[in-house]
Amino acid sequence: MSKRHPSGTIKKAFKEKVVAIYETIFRGEDPSAGNPNFWDEFFLLKPKVSCFEVELLKLSADQLEANKININLLFTKCLEMLKAEQNIKIVYALQTMGALTRILYQKHCADPNFDLIGVLVGSNDVDRTMEDLIKSLSELICADFPCITKKLVLKFLLVIVTGFENISSNVLLDHFMINSMFDPLIQLLSLPESRSQFGRDVVLLNTLLITYKKQEAANPYLVKLSLVDDELVLHGYAQVISSGLQEFCRKYIVVKQQEPQNSWLSSITSMVGNMFVSEEAHNKMEKLKANDSLLLALYEAVHSSRNFVTVFAYIQPHERPPQPPSDEEIEADHQDDSIGAPATPTPTVENVTHSSSLLATLLEYCSVIMQDVKHDVSLTSTKLSFIVLTVVTEDNYANSLMHDPNLVFQVQIHKAVMRHRKTGGDPVVPARPIVSALLDLVIEFIVTHLLKKFPVDLYELALGIIVRLICYQKRCKVRINYQWRDLWHALFSLLKFLQSAEGQLLKKLNIFPVAQQAINIFNLFITYGDTFLSVESLYDDLYYEIIRNKSVFDNIYSMVLRYSSSEGDNKEYSLRLMTSLNNIRSIIGHFTPKVDTWLASQSLSTPTEAQILEVVRNGYESLTLKLVDNLDQFQRYTETPNHNAFFAAFISISPDLNSRGELNSNSSRNLSAPV
Repeated sequence: MSKRHPSGTIKKAFKEKVVAIYETIFRGEDPSAGNPNFWDEFFLLKPKVSCFEVELLKLSADQLEANKININLLFTKCLEMLKAEQNIKIVYALQTMGALTRILYQKHCADPNFDLIGVLVGSNDVDRTMEDLIKSLSELICADFPCITKKLVLKFLLVIVTGFENISSNVLLDHFMINSMFDPLIQLLSLPESRSQFGRDVVLLNTLLITYKKQEAANPYLVKLSLVDDELVLHGYAQVISSGLQEFCRKYIVVKQQEPQNSWLSSITSMVGNMFVSEEAHNKMEKLKANDSLLLALYEAVHSSRNFVTVFAYIQPHERPPQPPSDEEIEADHQDDSIGAPATPTPTVENVTHSSSLLATLLEYCSVIMQDVKHDVSLTSTKLSFIVLTVVTEDNYANSLMHDPNLVFQVQIHKAVMRHRKTGGDPVVPARPIVSALLDLVIEFIVTHLLKKFPVDLYELALGIIVRLICYQKRCKVRINYQWRDLWHALFSLLKFLQSAEGQLLKKLNIFPVAQQAINIFNLFITYGDTFLSVESLYDDLYYEIIRNKSVFDNIYSMVLRYSSSEGDNKEYSLRLMTSLNNIRSIIGHFTPKVDTWLASQSLSTPTEAQILEVVRNGYESLTLKLVDNLDQFQRYTETPNHNAFFAAFISISPDLNSRGELNSNSSRNLSAPV
């Protein structure tokens, strides 16, 4: 580009040497003609990644294929420089390869017929080239190189792994299955310094590689993860996940604290304001960075590795993850031509928070993300969280940790703003076993998501978690000190909602399985309550609540009767639900006349709770109930085939996992770090 000089003459704008070389390469000319040391000199020039990308984007797919000899040569020379003795050449080669690979991925996404592999690495001996690349990258990770070099290796790998929206279509990843990088990657998690610097990228990379065609063939990354028994690696893996989720919760608290505090004016306007609670919740979530990659990493670890469960409740301090550089710092980095690795930040007191555990942190995280399920991203994140908790509650060792009265944590369950609640901050919770916090979390979900757009999948998972906890308590005769009435009241609210919204919901959903789950939870208490309720009086309280909410069960029975007596898709489900109601109806039919008789004898119209409880205690002997078969059994979680579609869609829906956009828009930040 030229510009006019003040004197009136036209002066040609200065063009940097490296930019002129880019133009030469992409014109198809030989840049090394007459200079046998050209490539050694080229990789001593600091890359101008933005200019490189601009020049590459100017070329059409046909022009790129016509110029693939030069592009293959550039890639080959970059690969050779990964073995150079000078670190500056390695860093510049990584930056150049990353930008080249990213733009060619873009071209392929725009035109699926574009020969990505042929243009990038050439058509001859692709297997050997990729094997050499993966071996060189692994050596850079394992050897004693500066942090910036290892960081660029990880960023380059992320460019490759996230090049396609559908990760299973990324044919380059076949080579990463044959030549596994699991061991060099995972070892970065064993030491605090490397974990702090690279932990998030390592976990994200490993998680994405695990998802590659794992339903079609044995995935080596998944297999190796399931076999990891090194405690340092397991704790490091858990630390990365826990720190990321905890940071999300901290940001949520900051956003919440920025909201206006209570006043007489806010109280007056709360009724109008609460009409838009969902949008407010969504706006809060928009201010926070998603952590779906960590959530998926946690799922894969818990689902595949029995050893990982041993660190689930391990007490550890949460370290704040390194903060990304500001725009000013990045701009300064781009202008800085000095060579040398950045100094490793020294941990400070402010970077460490209270001790917790991964499981406790997960529950707090779930309480935040489940507040907004009207949007796809939050909905899928909440579903994955509940799937993780489902897997956890099926594990006996995890259950023993959650129910251990000597292993207590202060778990904050954040609650959504609702019209029937007083506004204000979350109350301070006492230290208690994690199972109590888990029950609180599920109850909070049940009572706050009775929506016209009913999330039936989430309710099935939530109620399934409760069933698994109660079955464990019944099987192991574990008695916890918990306010079970909160659960019963939540189930009453759910049943009332299903019955009242039946006409609208059944047009789109099958609500009978959810209703049957709720009824069967009551049946578990009725049949096996004596094995896990902490005191006998709770059994009396259960019968009192059933009698007091007689109308709820009567209405559900009337609804079931209508559908079971007519042909239709819901007949079979309604008949099952009708059978589940037998014992509850027997209790109501047995005690209601006794209560009425006692009231008549005492000339009372409104009995107290204590008076009803006395009638209940005196009426057990004449009560006859039926034993329900397989009541304490549940179908164990299986990913295939029930959730294959969910996980296939999860990566493309989640902005945190579908990170191509982040890498694309900030390529200069990710691939042009200072050296």
